[in-house]
Amino acid sequence: MNRKLALLSIFGLLLLLACKEKIEPGVSQQLANQRKQTLSNIEYNIYIDIPESENAPVPGRVELMFELNERYNLPIDFRNADSCLLNLTVNYRQISARVNNGHVIIPKSYLYQGQNKIAIDFLAGKTSLNRKGDYLFSLLVPDRASTVFPCFDQPNLKASYNLTLQTPKDWVAVSNSPVINKMETDTSTLWIFDKTYPISTYLFAFAAGKFKAIDFVADSFKMTIYHRETDTQKVARNIKKVFELHQSAIKWLEDYTRINYPFQKLDVVLIPDFPYSGMEHPGAIFYRDSRILLDENPSVTQQLNQANLIAHEVSHQWFGNLVTMNWFNDVWLKEVFAGLMADKIVNPQYPRLNHQLSFVLSHYPRAYSVDRTGGANPIRQNLDNLMLAGTLYGDIIYHKAPIALQQLELMLGENKFREGLNIYLKKYAYSNAGWNELIEIFDNLSSDDIKSWSKRWIDAPGMPAIYVDMVSDVINISQTDNWLPMEFEVMIPTTAGYQTEKVRLNEKHTEIPMPKNFTGLKAIIPNSNGLGYGLFVSTDRDLTLLQLNELANNDVARASFFINLHELFLNHLVDTDTYFRFLANALSREKDPQIRNYLLGNLETVWWQFLDHTNQIILSQTLQEALLGIFNNPKIPADERKPAFLTYCRTSITPEAVEFIENIWAGRVQIKGISISENDFIDLSFQLAVREVHNADSILQVQEERIQNADRLAKFRFVRRAATPDEALRDDFFHSLLIAQNRRPEPWVAEGLRLFFHPLRANHSIHYLSAALDLLPEIQQTNDIFFPKIWLDAVLYGHSSTEAAKIVTKWIQEHPQLSPNLKGKLMQSADLLFRAAGSK
Repeated sequence: MNRKLALLSIFGLLLLLACKEKIEPGVSQQLANQRKQTLSNIEYNIYIDIPESENAPVPGRVELMFELNERYNLPIDFRNADSCLLNLTVNYRQISARVNNGHVIIPKSYLYQGQNKIAIDFLAGKTSLNRKGDYLFSLLVPDRASTVFPCFDQPNLKASYNLTLQTPKDWVAVSNSPVINKMETDTSTLWIFDKTYPISTYLFAFAAGKFKAIDFVADSFKMTIYHRETDTQKVARNIKKVFELHQSAIKWLEDYTRINYPFQKLDVVLIPDFPYSGMEHPGAIFYRDSRILLDENPSVTQQLNQANLIAHEVSHQWFGNLVTMNWFNDVWLKEVFAGLMADKIVNPQYPRLNHQLSFVLSHYPRAYSVDRTGGANPIRQNLDNLMLAGTLYGDIIYHKAPIALQQLELMLGENKFREGLNIYLKKYAYSNAGWNELIEIFDNLSSDDIKSWSKRWIDAPGMPAIYVDMVSDVINISQTDNWLPMEFEVMIPTTAGYQTEKVRLNEKHTEIPMPKNFTGLKAIIPNSNGLGYGLFVSTDRDLTLLQLNELANNDVARASFFINLHELFLNHLVDTDTYFRFLANALSREKDPQIRNYLLGNLETVWWQFLDHTNQIILSQTLQEALLGIFNNPKIPADERKPAFLTYCRTSITPEAVEFIENIWAGRVQIKGISISENDFIDLSFQLAVREVHNADSILQVQEERIQNADRLAKFRFVRRAATPDEALRDDFFHSLLIAQNRRPEPWVAEGLRLFFHPLRANHSIHYLSAALDLLPEIQQTNDIFFPKIWLDAVLYGHSSTEAAKIVTKWIQEHPQLSPNLKGKLMQSADLLFRAAGSK
């Protein structure tokens, strides 16, 4: 008997040691590879009980079924406290286990080689269950599913999900798959969803709450749109268009890929201040409602952005959802194809728009904003642990990658490019594959060395400088060492007018013969079709003073010139006063609304970050006249005039301009043809507050009383604390952000930070720079994937002084252990600060 007890004690000790097996936080690549090699046929049964009270615990149960081909101590990911692990059975045997660095380790002695079933009762973590009053939504990308329920939280372990949600009775619920049963009690509703097709954990999703549902059916396509907007006219203006944009995107993609829509349904959930513009969950796309429900008379840019966003998220149903990357180092792959397909999709939807112009203006400035900085990163980055996957996201994968793939399509040709994608999607449907698998397909279809091309474009950071020079009878084009293979065009002046020549740079240097009728009276215009990537530097100094008449009828060449001129300015090759006056003049003459909006953005950047107060006073009349000339011009459509008005409001500093804004807000003055929405009035009240008009707090109070929509009212009250002229209240706002739970919703926090760190308040907010940077590592762990960069942009945008630059530099030096990815984000956000401080 004693011997038997001893054996049981030893067995218990071994079991306890197994449960405490050391494992690093997050999902390492080593762990992911081991589980991928040993696990298959994964299925989840998930039950979650959403309580009436926002603060109550969220209980749940998961039954995890899978096949195992090798027995070992198996980690299940669960990033919550021990107290959230309520009960655990493995193959119907109850065991005691603890959470170990975000994992529950199942001893191999309880597992079978073959089919297994693990059942866990738990309390769901709320980090990724975004609850706000009477609605809730999950957001599990990239590795946040394990913060909600125990799972194998890696993209290449696809599984089917059987979800049951219990919600308050008057709520509705939506998930990846259709509802197959619904049961009501006096206090709650049980929503039972159909089994999903195989998807990754980060794509599993649900939302529930007091949403209004609108059903659409057309040509066998069905879709339900869920929203919380109380402005019925806004809904009526947008809702049919939203449905049609989804429908047309699906039809286009089915034709292009020759694969029918790959999931059971497609619904849309419009969420107030959703952290991203959109998230592509299979069967249930979540959007930030303001990106989809546009105000009256939206600009052409806003309409294009709406259509592009919808096309982007629909494209993900094929690129990312049907075929998913093996590991998040290839997260760029799903984003680039969603972006590239979106650009293709909107072409037939907006036949009057210049789509090459849209591509150039959408992608090149955003890509350069990272690639010119000390924090530049390659498109494809290394990733050792999924807990750092969020740091991979940014403008390089969303904007440089589409430029790279456009160059690849030029190299392969449209037909081979499409053929390669079709092979890829069909071969790896409902499975996983990455860039290496796609490169192999493209390499087999092409005589070019696609793998060498990839090393330059995909695996290396930075943008080259491309020098254009006239030497004897040739035009010499050369790149710096970080050169890229690319195609673009140059416009060469001749006695018969400009002649266009194609340039194909397959290495660092090439030459173009000079036309016999060349004339040196005008400048050579490099990259006239906008496809080249880099800083184009011409030895012809007249380039910076180019007469815009030469490009009046070529929108793409003109936009490309403006983009390159901005880069020349940021590299101190054009002085600030010359550039600002050039922008104001060009803006007054510009006819294209997309280019005009780009110039407005540059004008605002120079105004706040490169001009000191003295020069702002000197140039304020020049700025105001340029903007007034646009938004008061009845010959320009109202939707095209409004962006100039909003820029005027954001840049005004003179008493006359501020009084004008106050009169607009109070309704004493109106601008003919321009409608001011509730969101506009809210922003005007904030702009007046940061300018500390004499009655600023009264303006904020009146604005608060005007707001009828409960979601907008809650946001206003949150942000108002950062807008007030009362420094003590503003300080309290910032101090509240030291607590993680107060940093949500992220869009509210970002708007508040931009007011707190507004350029007009730089003298006060500079004392908070170090404290804001100190929070960066914690924010990376506790907030959503885009928020570290959003946080940094909001904190730093109001500063341009050498003192602020020194604070950031010192902070970086004092934090050598900061992860390289986070340091890169900081260097990206601080780039304009460093350049502005260096120019003073």
